[in-house]
Amino acid sequence: MANKADIILHPVRMKISQALMRNKENGLTSLEMVKIIKDVPQATLYRHIQVLLDAGVIRIMKEKKVRSISEKYYILNEEEARLSADEWKKSSSKEKLNYISYYQLSLMTQYQNYLTKLEEQDCSDDVSTFSLVELKLDDENFIKFQNELNDLMIKYYNTTNKINDLDAPIRTIAFTIIPES
Repeated sequence: MANKADIILHPVRMKISQALMRNKENGLTSLEMVKIIKDVPQATLYRHIQVLLDAGVIRIMKEKKVRSISEKYYILNEEEARLSADEWKKSSSKEKLNYISYYQLSLMTQYQNYLTKLEEQDCSDDVSTFSLVELKLDDENFIKFQNELNDLMIKYYNTTNKINDLDAPIRTIAFTIIPES
């Protein structure tokens, strides 16, 4: 792999990371990931799990002996699953465009799956939303805004991971910030 961004922003590896983020307390086995990520063939999924493991983005939390096989439980190594500002800056414009495309594709796939489930359940209660707003902020206030937004997401991310309610719905919150050039 050329760099960390190539590793973590690949569409299949993003799905693996998302599944592990949702199951960070107990981790997941490869077989459990196959059941969650149904649109990726098993051999392909195993190959991408190995790429993430080799790169240190995921790690083995525990191993459990089941008959003669050792079952590995994987968790996300959250520090390694993030791109630093320096890593992002080192990416070329073409690479950044590819990464944002993977990101948007991942969101589109999640939204498509959401709509399919609504149709299958014959439910008209669509609670999804999206918005676009342009803010006129100087650099100081923009940095403050970004930090507050990040703190808010971390607060709720950490809170939801403490909730033991397995029936609580997962809600994907995604932000894209595009500075005016």
